[in-house]
Amino acid sequence: MLYQKILTEEQPYQLILGRLSGFAEHRHADMEFNYCVRGSFDVVIDKKSYRVNEGEVALISPCVSHSFPPCPNAERQVLTGIVGSTLLKRSFERFANHSFSHPVCRLSDHPDLHLALDEMLSLYAERTEKSELLLTAALYRTCACLLDELACFGETAAQSTADIGTVANIEKALELIYYDYHNALTVEDAAAATGYGKSNFCKLFKRVTGAGFHQALNHRRVRVACGLLAQNDLSIAQIATEVGFAETKTFCRVFKETEGMTPGAYRRALQNE
Repeated sequence: MLYQKILTEEQPYQLILGRLSGFAEHRHADMEFNYCVRGSFDVVIDKKSYRVNEGEVALISPCVSHSFPPCPNAERQVLTGIVGSTLLKRSFERFANHSFSHPVCRLSDHPDLHLALDEMLSLYAERTEKSELLLTAALYRTCACLLDELACFGETAAQSTADIGTVANIEKALELIYYDYHNALTVEDAAAATGYGKSNFCKLFKRVTGAGFHQALNHRRVRVACGLLAQNDLSIAQIATEVGFAETKTFCRVFKETEGMTPGAYRRALQNE
């Protein structure tokens, strides 16, 4: 989802209403906001951890690293929006050239922003031709509020245009991981997708994501496996094959390194909840 290149002419933004949990550290060339509608969630932005409570919004500038630690038992509802230059055109330059130094804010302090976000929330479920237009208008209002109040939130030094281009290229490899994790992906495959040579790709991928290519690929495979382990009709060997591991032994080792327990123990823990 977050690894998908979404900002095409056909899809100039993405809005998702969900639980927002268990995304590894990553970056993308687009601005992201996460409005906590109910409950709370944790987010790590530029290596700093934040708790976002109901009625607060997390703001993530382009090219800033962020992750969402897994929390399977928490009750929450989060409206996530991702926008970039396709939607905002030249207005996006302000977001691209600055970072929010205080990335979590209380919406009670920003009533216009709160109103725009609530309007998006009410329109989200309709999905009619009219509501889609109104939803886009509410999204523009939200971005306008963020521009108006950027100085209030605080802003840091400019991002490099070259950095944004690099992140956009690395997103192609992340997209490959997101969709093709079940195949026998290699570093060479990912490097070819980005247009970089293998050595340069490995260096840039680590800089952008904070992880090596195989680490990121295994993390994706394990996250998918966690969902499949809830299905009792699939054996651990079947799940290993389903998520792209050639050997069950390797899958179990990687799973334990990532989750701190074996796949069997993870399944038993799910059954005991």
